[in-house]
Amino acid sequence: MTFADITIVPVRSDRKAAYLAFSRRMADVYREYGATRITDHWQSGTPVSQDDFHADGVSYGPGELRGLASMMGASDLESVVVTITEWPSRDVRDRGSAAATKDPRVLATLDEDPVFDGRRLVAESFEIAMSLPDER
Repeated sequence: MTFADITIVPVRSDRKAAYLAFSRRMADVYREYGATRITDHWQSGTPVSQDDFHADGVSYGPGELRGLASMMGASDLESVVVTITEWPSRDVRDRGSAAATKDPRVLATLDEDPVFDGRRLVAESFEIAMSLPDER
């Protein structure tokens, strides 16, 4: 079954180009170790209303609906980035992730000026339960 790692992290909006360059370098490493697809989703400029994600006519009280930026504690100077790394299976993911985190190119990033605060990164792994093909 297809597997995915999902990470969410706030990044200073003015560091978008630096983040995407960093992410591309890391994506190349992870793909060498078996990842099949890696996508970065950068939060759009102005947050949309959380009401847009719920059925019309349902009402919620103030503060009941929170977006990812709020949940992640992002400031007005930050955007939230969601990265999805897909793997063909849990086994490939476990072996690939273990190898990638030991790769010299990944370890070298520890000596670089960080493009985000790793302590604020949230991550989890998921089995992909449903995926519709892109029919555009």
